Amino acid sequence: ELVHVPYRGSAPALNGLVAGDVDVMFDNLGVSRGLVAGGSLKLLAVASDHRLPGLAQVPTVAETVPGVVSETWFAVAAPPKTPPALAGRISRDFAAALRQPEVIERFVALSAEPVGSDPAATAAFIRAEIERWAKVIKIARIKIE
Repeated sequence: ELVHVPYRGSAPALNGLVAGDVDVMFDNLGVSRGLVAGGSLKLLAVASDHRLPGLAQVPTVAETVPGVVSETWFAVAAPPKTPPALAGRISRDFAAALRQPEVIERFVALSAEPVGSDPAATAAFIRAEIERWAKVIKIARIKIE
């Protein structure tokens, strides 16, 4: 059983975790990975749908609790009236940049994975994320206060 302990951000929460004020924390790995590497924290699992490159020994949450996936992601977006040819070119250029070995290396060091999808695939991914989290919000009865 977990008890929610609110903190005013990741840094104070990490301080509380390292100090032993709390026993577990969910955080973006890019923020806490240095503390894991330094031995101040133990990484129990990642919330991606697969094990991360460079952290293959760390299981996913879904390996214990099937279906639990919670990833931070970023997308490059353009205004809705951007001509499709221009959007496609920008997308291809970003995808090419994300395939460069030094870019991949930097992403992996930050516990992230570059994807580089085309506009249609990115839109489909965002729609799927909206559906996934809408279900969570409904099941958990989350309300805006």
